Amino acid sequence: MKAYIQTDTTGEFYNVNAFIAYEGFKNFGYEIEKFVDADDISDNNPENIIIGGIGNVRKRLKNLNIIRPDKEIDYPEELKPFLKRKIWESTINQIFSDKNNWNIFIKPKTETKLFAGKVIQNEMDFLGIINKEKDIEVLCSELIDFKTEWRCFIRYKEILDIRRYKGDWDTKIDIKIVEAAINSFTSQPNSFALDFGVNTKGETILVEVNDGHSLGTYGLSSINYAKFLSARWSELTQTEDYLNF
Repeated sequence: MKAYIQTDTTGEFYNVNAFIAYEGFKNFGYEIEKFVDADDISDNNPENIIIGGIGNVRKRLKNLNIIRPDKEIDYPEELKPFLKRKIWESTINQIFSDKNNWNIFIKPKTETKLFAGKVIQNEMDFLGIINKEKDIEVLCSELIDFKTEWRCFIRYKEILDIRRYKGDWDTKIDIKIVEAAINSFTSQPNSFALDFGVNTKGETILVEVNDGHSLGTYGLSSINYAKFLSARWSELTQTEDYLNF
């Protein structure tokens, strides 16, 4: 088996996630091949996984004639009870036109690479995200004051690991709520992440859900990271997951 891992133009892994993936797949005996742009990969075997930025991963899937879902899984219908806040759809121009729409969190609805999710509180927050030619569709969320945020890596309906990525180290995530969310998410992919936050009242609340094909490690071990990525890639390509053990 082969793993294509993204590098910069000097041949260095493009970030720490790529290096951790290299360590993990090498440990399992994969042949490692570096690449800069997915268009440069001539191999047409869908079993051979690609590890890189979300743009390159999507490009590789397209080059393999594999159709991925248009809609991201950010806020699945089954998990709405775990969000504890209002989530709705809008556009950048609609939000900008009415200050009553501000003091919210927004993120791109479909074109996830356009900009990172951000809080909108004043005019300056719109810099770089207003497009005169296109009114960008966004997902909006009421604000919650989270003390700590955690990424729960889920693989084949089981918790692979949980890593704190923001906030206080001494808060405690409610694992029973995480497990309840996993059980409720009937349409879940083979690997994904549940991001949970703990608010000032100590409540464990779902922040969002992230697909497993291009996620960062957040401290996940190299072996688990390889298994996590392999689970989702094999599902997307409808091939065998050789790390399903």
